Amino acid sequence: MTTALSPAPAVGPVPTAPTAGTAPAPADDPARAPGVGGPSLAAARPDPADSDPRRALHELECWRADGRDAARFPYGAVLGHYRTVGKNAVGAELLTVLRAVEPAVPAPAETAGPAARLLTDWLPQVVDGTQGDYDSYLGSPVYASLARTGAGTEQVITALLADLVATEAATLPEAPAGRARTRAALRALTAAAGLPAGCEAKGAPQTTQDGTADLVRACAEVVAAAREAVPSAVVRAVELTLTPTTRCHDEQMFIRVIQIFEAVFAAVGRSIGAATEAVAAGRADRARELLEGATRQVTGTSGVFRVLTTMPKDAFAVIRANTDGRSAVQSRAYRTVERSAPELHGALLTSSLQECELQSVMSELDTAWGAMKRTHWGITMKVIGTVRGTGGTAGASYLREAAEARLFPALG
Repeated sequence: MTTALSPAPAVGPVPTAPTAGTAPAPADDPARAPGVGGPSLAAARPDPADSDPRRALHELECWRADGRDAARFPYGAVLGHYRTVGKNAVGAELLTVLRAVEPAVPAPAETAGPAARLLTDWLPQVVDGTQGDYDSYLGSPVYASLARTGAGTEQVITALLADLVATEAATLPEAPAGRARTRAALRALTAAAGLPAGCEAKGAPQTTQDGTADLVRACAEVVAAAREAVPSAVVRAVELTLTPTTRCHDEQMFIRVIQIFEAVFAAVGRSIGAATEAVAAGRADRARELLEGATRQVTGTSGVFRVLTTMPKDAFAVIRANTDGRSAVQSRAYRTVERSAPELHGALLTSSLQECELQSVMSELDTAWGAMKRTHWGITMKVIGTVRGTGGTAGASYLREAAEARLFPALG
Protein backbone atom coordinates (compact mmCIF):
# COMPACT_ATOMS: atom_id res chain seq x y z
CA MET A 1 0.00 0.00 0.00
CA THR A 2 1.10 3.56 -0.51
CA THR A 3 -0.85 5.56 1.97
CA ALA A 4 -2.99 2.45 1.85
CA LEU A 5 -6.02 3.47 -0.13
CA SER A 6 -5.82 2.79 -3.87
CA PRO A 7 -4.08 -0.52 -4.53
CA ALA A 8 -0.88 -0.57 -6.50
CA PRO A 9 1.06 -3.51 -7.86
CA ALA A 10 3.69 -4.83 -5.46
CA VAL A 11 7.00 -4.51 -7.24
CA GLY A 12 10.55 -4.81 -6.00
CA PRO A 13 11.88 -5.09 -2.48
CA VAL A 14 11.04 -2.71 0.30
CA PRO A 15 13.56 -1.26 2.72
CA THR A 16 14.35 -3.54 5.62
CA ALA A 17 13.92 -2.63 9.25
CA PRO A 18 16.99 -1.46 11.16
CA THR A 19 19.26 -4.33 12.15
CA ALA A 20 20.17 -5.14 15.73
CA GLY A 21 22.51 -2.58 17.21
CA THR A 22 21.37 0.17 14.86
CA ALA A 23 20.01 3.28 16.54
CA PRO A 24 16.23 3.46 16.07
CA ALA A 25 14.71 6.20 13.98
CA PRO A 26 13.21 9.04 16.08
CA ALA A 27 9.68 7.84 15.34
CA ASP A 28 10.54 4.37 16.69
CA ASP A 29 12.73 5.46 19.62
CA PRO A 30 11.02 4.83 22.98
CA ALA A 31 13.42 7.24 24.67
CA ARG A 32 11.74 10.19 22.96
CA ALA A 33 8.53 11.90 24.03
CA PRO A 34 5.47 10.07 22.71
CA GLY A 35 3.31 11.59 20.00
CA VAL A 36 3.44 12.73 16.39
CA GLY A 37 6.85 11.97 14.93
CA GLY A 38 7.85 9.93 17.98
CA PRO A 39 7.06 6.65 19.71
CA SER A 40 3.66 5.52 20.88
CA LEU A 41 2.60 6.12 24.46
CA ALA A 42 2.78 2.37 25.14
CA ALA A 43 6.38 2.25 23.90
CA ALA A 44 7.55 5.41 25.64
CA ARG A 45 5.74 4.88 28.95
CA PRO A 46 5.30 1.10 29.13
CA ASP A 47 3.89 -0.96 31.91
CA PRO A 48 7.02 -2.89 33.00
CA ALA A 49 5.07 -6.14 32.74
CA ASP A 50 4.46 -5.49 29.04
CA SER A 51 8.10 -5.02 28.07
CA ASP A 52 8.77 -8.74 27.83
CA PRO A 53 6.40 -11.59 26.96
CA ARG A 54 6.36 -13.36 30.31
CA ARG A 55 3.04 -11.97 31.51
CA ALA A 56 1.34 -12.79 28.22
CA LEU A 57 2.81 -16.29 28.23
CA HIS A 58 1.74 -16.88 31.83
CA GLU A 59 -1.82 -15.67 31.24
CA LEU A 60 -2.10 -17.77 28.10
CA GLU A 61 -0.96 -20.83 30.04
CA CYS A 62 -3.56 -20.16 32.73
CA TRP A 63 -6.23 -19.65 30.07
CA ARG A 64 -5.47 -22.99 28.44
CA ALA A 65 -5.45 -24.78 31.79
CA ASP A 66 -8.78 -23.19 32.76
CA GLY A 67 -10.78 -24.53 29.83
CA ARG A 68 -9.97 -22.18 26.93
CA ASP A 69 -13.12 -20.10 27.33
CA ALA A 70 -12.96 -17.57 24.47
CA ALA A 71 -14.77 -14.97 26.57
CA ARG A 72 -11.88 -15.05 29.05
CA PHE A 73 -9.00 -14.91 26.58
CA PRO A 74 -6.19 -12.65 27.91
CA TYR A 75 -6.35 -10.05 25.14
CA GLY A 76 -5.01 -7.34 27.43
CA ALA A 77 -1.77 -9.11 28.27
CA VAL A 78 -1.10 -10.08 24.66
CA LEU A 79 -1.88 -6.64 23.23
CA GLY A 80 0.04 -4.92 26.01
CA HIS A 81 3.22 -6.64 24.89
CA TYR A 82 2.52 -6.22 21.18
CA ARG A 83 1.91 -2.50 21.47
CA THR A 84 4.94 -1.96 23.67
CA VAL A 85 7.50 -3.63 21.41
CA GLY A 86 5.77 -3.57 18.00
CA LYS A 87 4.40 -6.65 16.27
CA ASN A 88 7.52 -7.22 14.20
CA ALA A 89 9.59 -7.52 17.40
CA VAL A 90 7.41 -10.13 19.11
CA GLY A 91 9.47 -13.23 19.87
CA ALA A 92 9.08 -16.72 18.46
CA GLU A 93 7.97 -18.25 21.77
CA LEU A 94 4.87 -16.08 22.11
CA LEU A 95 4.05 -16.45 18.42
CA THR A 96 4.25 -20.23 18.72
CA VAL A 97 1.89 -20.27 21.68
CA LEU A 98 -0.60 -17.97 19.96
CA ARG A 99 -0.55 -20.06 16.80
CA ALA A 100 -1.58 -23.06 18.88
CA VAL A 101 -4.56 -21.25 20.41
CA GLU A 102 -7.94 -22.81 19.81
CA PRO A 103 -11.08 -21.72 21.62
CA ALA A 104 -13.20 -24.38 23.28
CA VAL A 105 -15.80 -24.01 20.49
CA PRO A 106 -14.50 -24.77 16.97
CA ALA A 107 -14.06 -21.47 15.14
CA PRO A 108 -15.83 -22.10 11.84
CA ALA A 109 -18.82 -23.80 13.47
CA GLU A 110 -22.11 -22.12 12.72
CA THR A 111 -23.02 -22.50 16.38
CA ALA A 112 -19.91 -20.73 17.67
CA GLY A 113 -20.80 -17.90 20.01
CA PRO A 114 -19.67 -14.30 19.50
CA ALA A 115 -16.69 -14.65 21.85
CA ALA A 116 -15.33 -17.67 19.97
CA ARG A 117 -15.98 -15.98 16.63
CA LEU A 118 -14.18 -12.83 17.74
CA LEU A 119 -11.16 -14.76 18.97
CA THR A 120 -10.94 -16.77 15.76
CA ASP A 121 -11.25 -13.63 13.63
CA TRP A 122 -8.67 -11.78 15.73
CA LEU A 123 -5.91 -14.39 15.91
CA PRO A 124 -4.60 -13.92 12.33
CA GLN A 125 -3.77 -10.33 13.24
CA VAL A 126 -1.30 -11.39 15.92
CA VAL A 127 0.20 -14.59 14.54
CA ASP A 128 1.32 -13.26 11.15
CA GLY A 129 4.73 -12.15 12.43
CA THR A 130 6.68 -10.41 9.68
CA GLN A 131 4.80 -12.39 7.00
CA GLY A 132 1.44 -10.69 7.29
CA ASP A 133 -0.86 -9.45 4.57
CA TYR A 134 -3.22 -6.51 4.25
CA ASP A 135 -6.13 -8.31 5.92
CA SER A 136 -4.10 -9.35 8.95
CA TYR A 137 -2.65 -5.85 9.24
CA LEU A 138 -6.12 -4.32 9.45
CA GLY A 139 -7.93 -7.12 11.27
CA SER A 140 -10.28 -7.46 8.31
CA PRO A 141 -11.90 -10.74 9.48
CA VAL A 142 -13.11 -8.98 12.64
CA TYR A 143 -14.79 -6.22 10.63
CA ALA A 144 -16.26 -8.67 8.12
CA SER A 145 -17.97 -10.49 10.98
CA LEU A 146 -19.28 -7.21 12.37
CA ALA A 147 -20.85 -6.43 8.98
CA ARG A 148 -22.45 -9.88 8.82
CA THR A 149 -24.02 -9.38 12.24
CA GLY A 150 -25.56 -6.07 11.22
CA ALA A 151 -23.10 -3.49 12.53
CA GLY A 152 -23.50 -0.31 10.51
CA THR A 153 -20.63 1.29 8.64
CA GLU A 154 -21.28 4.58 10.43
CA GLN A 155 -21.00 2.81 13.80
CA VAL A 156 -17.69 1.22 12.87
CA ILE A 157 -16.26 4.49 11.56
CA THR A 158 -17.42 6.37 14.65
CA ALA A 159 -15.76 3.81 16.92
CA LEU A 160 -12.53 3.93 14.91
CA LEU A 161 -12.42 7.73 15.01
CA ALA A 162 -13.21 7.76 18.72
CA ASP A 163 -10.27 5.48 19.38
CA LEU A 164 -8.04 7.63 17.18
CA VAL A 165 -9.04 10.81 19.00
CA ALA A 166 -8.46 9.19 22.38
CA THR A 167 -5.03 7.93 21.28
CA GLU A 168 -3.95 11.33 19.98
CA ALA A 169 -5.29 13.25 22.97
CA ALA A 170 -3.42 10.99 25.37
CA THR A 171 -0.07 12.23 24.04
CA LEU A 172 -0.87 15.96 24.00
CA PRO A 173 0.34 16.79 27.52
CA GLU A 174 3.85 15.70 26.51
CA ALA A 175 3.67 16.50 22.80
CA PRO A 176 1.45 19.54 22.21
CA ALA A 177 2.69 19.68 18.61
CA GLY A 178 0.08 17.01 17.95
CA ARG A 179 -2.77 19.50 18.39
CA ALA A 180 -3.35 19.93 14.65
CA ARG A 181 -3.88 16.21 14.13
CA THR A 182 -6.02 15.90 17.23
CA ARG A 183 -8.27 18.78 16.16
CA ALA A 184 -8.65 17.28 12.68
CA ALA A 185 -9.54 13.88 14.14
CA LEU A 186 -11.95 15.49 16.59
CA ARG A 187 -13.77 17.33 13.80
CA ALA A 188 -14.00 14.11 11.79
CA LEU A 189 -15.41 12.26 14.80
CA THR A 190 -17.96 14.97 15.52
CA ALA A 191 -19.22 14.75 11.93
CA ALA A 192 -19.23 10.95 11.80
CA ALA A 193 -21.06 10.59 15.10
CA GLY A 194 -23.69 13.15 14.12
CA LEU A 195 -22.92 15.28 17.16
CA PRO A 196 -23.93 18.96 17.18
CA ALA A 197 -21.69 21.07 14.99
CA GLY A 198 -19.19 23.01 17.05
CA CYS A 199 -19.43 20.80 20.12
CA GLU A 200 -15.67 20.39 19.90
CA ALA A 201 -15.09 24.17 19.65
CA LYS A 202 -13.91 24.52 23.23
CA GLY A 203 -10.86 22.58 22.13
CA ALA A 204 -10.00 25.23 19.57
CA PRO A 205 -7.24 27.26 21.31
CA GLN A 206 -4.13 26.92 19.21
CA THR A 207 -1.02 27.70 21.24
CA THR A 208 -1.26 28.00 25.00
CA GLN A 209 -0.87 25.19 27.50
CA ASP A 210 -4.40 25.97 28.65
CA GLY A 211 -5.48 25.43 25.07
CA THR A 212 -3.97 21.95 25.13
CA ALA A 213 -5.78 21.13 28.35
CA ASP A 214 -9.05 22.39 26.87
CA LEU A 215 -8.53 20.26 23.78
CA VAL A 216 -7.85 17.16 25.87
CA ARG A 217 -11.06 17.75 27.84
CA ALA A 218 -13.07 18.33 24.66
CA CYS A 219 -11.72 15.10 23.22
CA ALA A 220 -12.70 13.12 26.31
CA GLU A 221 -16.24 14.49 26.22
CA VAL A 222 -16.78 13.90 22.50
CA VAL A 223 -15.23 10.42 22.63
CA ALA A 224 -17.49 9.44 25.52
CA ALA A 225 -20.59 10.72 23.71
CA ALA A 226 -19.63 8.99 20.48
CA ARG A 227 -18.89 5.64 22.10
CA GLU A 228 -22.14 5.74 24.02
CA ALA A 229 -24.01 5.65 20.71
CA VAL A 230 -22.08 2.65 19.37
CA PRO A 231 -22.82 -0.99 20.29
CA SER A 232 -20.34 -2.40 22.79
CA ALA A 233 -19.41 -5.21 20.39
CA VAL A 234 -18.22 -2.65 17.85
CA VAL A 235 -16.23 -0.69 20.43
CA ARG A 236 -14.64 -3.92 21.63
CA ALA A 237 -13.71 -5.01 18.11
CA VAL A 238 -12.06 -1.67 17.46
CA GLU A 239 -10.13 -1.87 20.73
CA LEU A 240 -8.66 -5.23 19.72
CA THR A 241 -7.70 -4.44 16.13
CA LEU A 242 -4.70 -2.21 16.71
CA THR A 243 -1.45 -4.16 16.43
CA PRO A 244 1.19 -1.86 14.91
CA THR A 245 4.30 -3.44 13.44
CA THR A 246 6.47 -0.75 15.07
CA ARG A 247 6.65 1.40 18.20
CA CYS A 248 5.85 4.44 16.06
CA HIS A 249 2.94 6.56 17.30
CA ASP A 250 2.03 7.56 13.77
CA GLU A 251 1.44 3.96 12.73
CA GLN A 252 -1.53 3.86 15.09
CA MET A 253 -3.11 6.75 13.21
CA PHE A 254 -2.17 5.13 9.90
CA ILE A 255 -3.90 1.87 10.81
CA ARG A 256 -7.06 3.59 12.00
CA VAL A 257 -7.26 5.69 8.84
CA ILE A 258 -6.93 2.75 6.49
CA GLN A 259 -9.41 0.74 8.59
CA ILE A 260 -11.87 3.60 8.07
CA PHE A 261 -11.28 3.64 4.34
CA GLU A 262 -11.60 -0.13 4.14
CA ALA A 263 -14.97 0.15 5.92
CA VAL A 264 -16.06 2.78 3.38
CA PHE A 265 -14.90 0.66 0.44
CA ALA A 266 -16.76 -2.38 1.78
CA ALA A 267 -19.94 -0.36 2.24
CA VAL A 268 -19.71 1.19 -1.23
CA GLY A 269 -19.15 -2.24 -2.75
CA ARG A 270 -22.22 -3.61 -0.99
CA SER A 271 -24.28 -0.62 -2.14
CA ILE A 272 -23.24 -1.02 -5.77
CA GLY A 273 -24.02 -4.74 -5.61
CA ALA A 274 -27.44 -4.10 -4.10
CA ALA A 275 -28.09 -1.34 -6.65
CA THR A 276 -27.30 -3.80 -9.44
CA GLU A 277 -29.92 -6.18 -8.05
CA ALA A 278 -32.40 -3.31 -7.77
CA VAL A 279 -31.80 -2.34 -11.39
CA ALA A 280 -32.37 -5.93 -12.51
CA ALA A 281 -35.68 -5.85 -10.64
CA GLY A 282 -36.67 -2.56 -12.27
CA ARG A 283 -36.49 -0.64 -8.98
CA ALA A 284 -34.91 2.65 -10.02
CA ASP A 285 -35.81 4.46 -6.79
CA ARG A 286 -34.10 1.81 -4.66
CA ALA A 287 -30.99 1.85 -6.86
CA ARG A 288 -30.87 5.64 -6.68
CA GLU A 289 -31.13 5.58 -2.88
CA LEU A 290 -28.28 3.08 -2.59
CA LEU A 291 -25.98 5.02 -4.91
CA GLU A 292 -26.71 8.32 -3.17
CA GLY A 293 -25.75 6.68 0.12
CA ALA A 294 -22.52 5.37 -1.40
CA THR A 295 -21.66 8.86 -2.65
CA ARG A 296 -22.20 10.33 0.82
CA GLN A 297 -19.88 7.74 2.31
CA VAL A 298 -17.13 8.52 -0.18
CA THR A 299 -17.42 12.30 0.21
CA GLY A 300 -17.44 11.85 3.98
CA THR A 301 -13.80 10.75 3.87
CA SER A 302 -12.53 14.31 3.42
CA GLY A 303 -12.08 14.82 7.15
CA VAL A 304 -10.10 11.60 7.44
CA PHE A 305 -7.77 12.75 4.68
CA ARG A 306 -7.05 15.87 6.72
CA VAL A 307 -5.88 13.63 9.54
CA LEU A 308 -3.65 11.68 7.17
CA THR A 309 -1.92 14.86 5.97
CA THR A 310 -0.32 15.17 9.42
CA MET A 311 1.86 12.09 8.81
CA PRO A 312 5.56 13.11 9.10
CA LYS A 313 7.75 11.86 6.27
CA ASP A 314 10.27 10.30 8.65
CA ALA A 315 7.56 8.42 10.50
CA PHE A 316 6.12 7.08 7.28
CA ALA A 317 9.58 5.86 6.28
CA VAL A 318 9.65 3.75 9.45
CA ILE A 319 6.21 2.33 8.68
CA ARG A 320 7.17 1.66 5.07
CA ALA A 321 10.25 -0.28 6.17
CA ASN A 322 8.22 -2.55 8.42
CA THR A 323 5.16 -3.43 6.33
CA ASP A 324 6.58 -5.70 3.66
CA GLY A 325 3.80 -7.80 2.14
CA ARG A 326 0.99 -5.68 3.55
CA SER A 327 0.01 -3.93 0.33
CA ALA A 328 -3.35 -2.39 -0.46
CA VAL A 329 -3.20 -4.26 -3.74
CA GLN A 330 -4.70 -6.99 -1.54
CA SER A 331 -7.75 -4.90 -0.62
CA ARG A 332 -10.73 -7.01 -1.63
CA ALA A 333 -13.15 -4.22 -0.77
CA TYR A 334 -11.48 -1.74 -3.14
CA ARG A 335 -11.33 -4.29 -5.94
CA THR A 336 -14.99 -5.12 -5.39
CA VAL A 337 -15.97 -1.49 -5.97
CA GLU A 338 -14.03 -1.14 -9.19
CA ARG A 339 -15.13 -4.57 -10.44
CA SER A 340 -18.82 -4.18 -9.59
CA ALA A 341 -19.28 -0.71 -11.10
CA PRO A 342 -19.17 -1.97 -14.72
CA GLU A 343 -21.56 -4.76 -13.71
CA LEU A 344 -24.03 -2.14 -12.52
CA HIS A 345 -23.83 -0.23 -15.78
CA GLY A 346 -24.19 -3.45 -17.74
CA ALA A 347 -27.28 -4.40 -15.75
CA LEU A 348 -28.77 -0.98 -16.44
CA LEU A 349 -28.27 -1.34 -20.18
CA THR A 350 -30.09 -4.68 -20.24
CA SER A 351 -32.88 -3.76 -17.83
CA SER A 352 -36.29 -2.25 -18.38
CA LEU A 353 -35.01 1.04 -16.97
CA GLN A 354 -33.75 3.94 -19.02
CA GLU A 355 -30.11 4.92 -18.54
CA CYS A 356 -31.15 8.51 -17.89
CA GLU A 357 -33.05 7.42 -14.77
CA LEU A 358 -29.78 6.74 -12.93
CA GLN A 359 -27.20 8.61 -14.97
CA SER A 360 -26.95 11.61 -12.65
CA VAL A 361 -26.52 9.61 -9.45
CA MET A 362 -24.00 7.29 -11.10
CA SER A 363 -22.06 10.32 -12.32
CA GLU A 364 -22.06 11.79 -8.81
CA LEU A 365 -20.60 8.58 -7.38
CA ASP A 366 -18.05 8.45 -10.19
CA THR A 367 -17.02 12.05 -9.49
CA ALA A 368 -16.75 11.47 -5.74
CA TRP A 369 -14.69 8.30 -6.21
CA GLY A 370 -12.32 10.05 -8.59
CA ALA A 371 -11.94 13.04 -6.26
CA MET A 372 -11.08 10.70 -3.41
CA LYS A 373 -8.37 9.02 -5.47
CA ARG A 374 -6.92 12.34 -6.58
CA THR A 375 -6.80 13.52 -2.98
CA HIS A 376 -4.99 10.33 -2.03
CA TRP A 377 -2.48 10.90 -4.80
CA GLY A 378 -1.84 14.46 -3.62
CA ILE A 379 -1.26 13.36 -0.03
CA THR A 380 1.05 10.60 -1.19
CA MET A 381 3.14 13.12 -3.11
CA LYS A 382 3.39 15.24 0.03
CA VAL A 383 4.30 12.41 2.39
CA ILE A 384 6.48 10.07 0.33
CA GLY A 385 7.13 11.82 -2.97
CA THR A 386 8.27 9.41 -5.67
CA VAL A 387 9.62 6.62 -3.44
CA ARG A 388 7.83 3.32 -3.05
CA GLY A 389 4.84 3.01 -0.76
CA THR A 390 4.32 0.51 2.01
CA GLY A 391 4.40 -3.14 1.07
CA GLY A 392 6.62 -2.32 -1.93
CA THR A 393 3.88 -0.59 -3.90
CA ALA A 394 4.68 1.75 -6.75
CA GLY A 395 3.63 4.84 -4.83
CA ALA A 396 2.46 8.15 -6.23
CA SER A 397 3.20 7.39 -9.88
CA TYR A 398 0.69 4.54 -9.87
CA LEU A 399 -1.88 6.57 -7.95
CA ARG A 400 -1.78 9.36 -10.52
CA GLU A 401 -2.73 6.84 -13.20
CA ALA A 402 -5.32 5.13 -11.00
CA ALA A 403 -6.97 8.46 -10.19
CA GLU A 404 -7.85 8.89 -13.85
CA ALA A 405 -9.69 5.56 -14.05
CA ARG A 406 -13.45 6.07 -13.80
CA LEU A 407 -16.07 3.80 -12.30
CA PHE A 408 -18.51 4.39 -15.17
CA PRO A 409 -16.44 5.51 -18.17
CA ALA A 410 -19.25 4.69 -20.60
CA LEU A 411 -21.38 7.47 -19.14
CA GLY A 412 -19.28 9.98 -21.06
